Formats: sequence, C-alpha cells, structure tokens
Amino acid sequence: MYAYAEVNWDGPAFREVDDPTIFDGAKLRLQIKQSREGTDPVVVERDFPGLEEWLEDSTSNANYDGRYRTGTISHRAGPGAMADSVLFLDWHGDGRGYQRHDYTASPTV
Repeated sequence: MYAYAEVNWDGPAFREVDDPTIFDGAKLRLQIKQSREGTDPVVVERDFPGLEEWLEDSTSNANYDGRYRTGTISHRAGPGAMADSVLFLDWHGDGRGYQRHDYTASPTV
C-alpha cells in the first residue's frame, strides 16, 4: 500500500507577508494502519515537518491560503489497510507545545 496526504487551508489575509513567527512548529504525521475491531494498529508512520514553512508562507498580498502534499510512505499490507494522518501545531509563544489534531482515516487505497 502507498499513502500520501494532501493538506489545503484557507488562511487569513494578514498584515505581514511570509511571517515566520506564526508557529514554533507544524508537522503532519502520515500513518498506514491495519483495520481491526477496536483500535486500528499503526504499522508504519512518518512525520513531515516541512508543513510549518508552507503554513507561514503567503502571497505578495499577505494571503495565507495554501496547499501541501507529503511524500509517500509504503507498506506491504493486506485487506483492511488504511491511511490516516495527524496534524501537530505548535503556535508561537503559547507555551503549550505541539497540539494534536486527528482526522478520520481514509479507506480508499
């Protein structure tokens, strides 16, 4: 099975162009899971920390809309395999570190 994630966002128009101080960190964790009754175990995962750079990048009009696609991960998987992702955001200066944002797994392979 091969998996990748595409992230799209509609950010605000802001006062600064390309503000590198919005986040202290942002990454997407891409996972391949084996679907089972109960909790689906992760069989392979990889973090893609390049997301922060894309989130802090804007157009020349300071519009922070954007799109990011991870690299591909793979694993020899049987029936019931699925891709999943977790977004981790560490907002600049809030002192809370990375906060986890889960999404529903995709059964499309």
